[in-house]
Amino acid sequence: MAERSEVFIGGRWVTGTGSRLIEVRNPATGARVGRAGLASLADVDDAVAAARAGFDSGVWAEAAPGQRAQVLRTAADLLEKRAGEIARLITAELGSPIGLSERLHVPDAIRHLRCSADVAESFPYDERRADGGDTSLVTRRPVGVVAAITPWHGPLSMPALKVAPALAAGCSVVLKPPPETPLSAYQLAEALVEAGLPPDVLSVLPGDRDAGAHLVEHPRVDMVDFTGSGAAGRTVVSACVNRAARVTMEFGGRAAAVVLDDADLDAVVPALLPVALAENGQAGIAQTRLLVPRAKADALVEALAEGLRAQRVGDPMDPATTIGPMVGMRQRDRVLGYVESGREAGARVVTGTPPSTLPGWFVTPTLLAGVESGMRVARAEVFGPVLAVTAYEGEDQAVAYANEEPFARAASVWSADAERALAVARRIRTGTVSVNGRRQASGGCVEAFRTCLESKSIAL
Repeated sequence: MAERSEVFIGGRWVTGTGSRLIEVRNPATGARVGRAGLASLADVDDAVAAARAGFDSGVWAEAAPGQRAQVLRTAADLLEKRAGEIARLITAELGSPIGLSERLHVPDAIRHLRCSADVAESFPYDERRADGGDTSLVTRRPVGVVAAITPWHGPLSMPALKVAPALAAGCSVVLKPPPETPLSAYQLAEALVEAGLPPDVLSVLPGDRDAGAHLVEHPRVDMVDFTGSGAAGRTVVSACVNRAARVTMEFGGRAAAVVLDDADLDAVVPALLPVALAENGQAGIAQTRLLVPRAKADALVEALAEGLRAQRVGDPMDPATTIGPMVGMRQRDRVLGYVESGREAGARVVTGTPPSTLPGWFVTPTLLAGVESGMRVARAEVFGPVLAVTAYEGEDQAVAYANEEPFARAASVWSADAERALAVARRIRTGTVSVNGRRQASGGCVEAFRTCLESKSIAL
């Protein structure tokens, strides 16, 4: 049990002002995992005030980059020592298969911390520029107080990807994880404090939409870093524009896997399924929209159906399990609603019915064939183990279909010719593209680090 009756403000556990306790339950069994304090608006004010004081004091913002890097590396080492315990907490809280928690959730958080530490030490903070007559010094400084808002499907890795670069840059951070998975983010916070992070630099406040909105609109927050749905993101953007605050956004979208006509399906399907079913399909990078040449559509559907039927659905603590539950009942019902909308629109349910009879919030891995690009189930972010196969005519149409989703975070291209796949990947408008299932390097922390700095030019 992880019992957190207090709130984490300024690096300390304190009694909240108006916060209330919520129970966190295992989505596979309904058993209680623990409790956490859900932040009130007054708690948000207190956290921002602490972050502002911590930043203005210079205790962290003025620290040498090497000092900041050392704290991040020590925190990474501490997480590594506790990796098994933390992985089990993530699985209990989220329903992530334990193997995925061990291989990705915890290691990725450690990776983000170490990558950010490396960037902090190597980044060129000062740069001289000359135009042939005049010379200026461009110097980069931390932007100030950063509000980081993270989704539930990355309960440790997503907070680390936002918090680590901001801290590496010298900013103070108020992190708002979601109420579905509040406990894992505390592991990151406690490791950082134990590693030597000064007081008033970091707060972690699980909160609902009202708390998130209050944080985004807070006049003493200099920057907002948000990952979530497009609908919520538009609201965040509007609030930041109204007060001219810096904002970085990552919206959810339906990730596409483009299978080219020369792809070997016997090799593609075993490599593609782990990507499509990542986090039980509840991941922004889960490529559940499959685009395939019409001549190969039937063969791909047959191979995918066989692969989905072979998935082991059940207790996520069992190392043999490949598909765990949805994070909650609402999410399960939402996913099943998308399946039904696809059926009503004319798509064929190849496998996946009837729904799972397990006691938790499970969805049987489902395959929809004959999905047209205009169908809701083809375009919406289903966020579950539901694969939709759409046939295309020619490479140009495949790229056009892949680019129909404006907020997709990821895509993949599959081909026997790596250079051809790369050429197609260049044409797809998305944050990341994988070629034949290759994993992305940890360069995201570099770009995140840059966004947490502001530039000033000094004429010399």
